[in-house]
This record gives sequence, structure tokens and C-alpha cells, in this order.
Amino acid sequence: MKEQVKSRRRTAIEIKRFLETFKHGDLTTKEFCEINDIHQATFYKWRSRYAEVIPVEKSSFLVLDQVSFAAASEATLFAEVKGIKLYQAVEAGYLKELLS
Repeated sequence: MKEQVKSRRRTAIEIKRFLETFKHGDLTTKEFCEINDIHQATFYKWRSRYAEVIPVEKSSFLVLDQVSFAAASEATLFAEVKGIKLYQAVEAGYLKELLS
């Protein structure tokens, strides 16, 4: 039977050290918590509270301006991007290849 470990408060610095150690290790959450005498629920609470905000890279998407409808006798222009005229919807990968 496991012994109950008396709970103690950890400082923010200690918690961040635990999270850094876990991040760079290869243990499962359960293994890490058992080795460090931390309850798993406490670990998850720390992780949600002290989680790093991951910066989002600038999007590689381009803003498309939808062109107004052309005359009925002409093909309808769907969008125009950097001089490329699109007469129907296309996949983003196709458009990316056209622009590269």
C-alpha cells in the first residue's frame, strides 16, 4: 500500500522547474508524478495554470478580394490575387503553388 504524502505548497519557481523537467524528459505523466510525489490532478492544474503561450507564426494565407459579378456573356471571375484571375474556387495548396 502506498504511503500518503503530506501535501505541501510549491512556489511558482518550483512548479515551473517541474514543468520544464517534464517537458524535456521522456517519462509519462504518471511516471513523472510518482517519482516526484505529485498528484496527477495537481500536475495537470499546474500545467494549465503555468502553460506557456505559444506564439502563432504569421499566417501564409493571403486575403482575397472577391470581384463583383461580370456580365452574363463573360466567364464569372471568382477572385483575383496578385494579377492571377480565378474563375472558380481552388484549393489553398494550388493557389500557394501559383504564387510561389
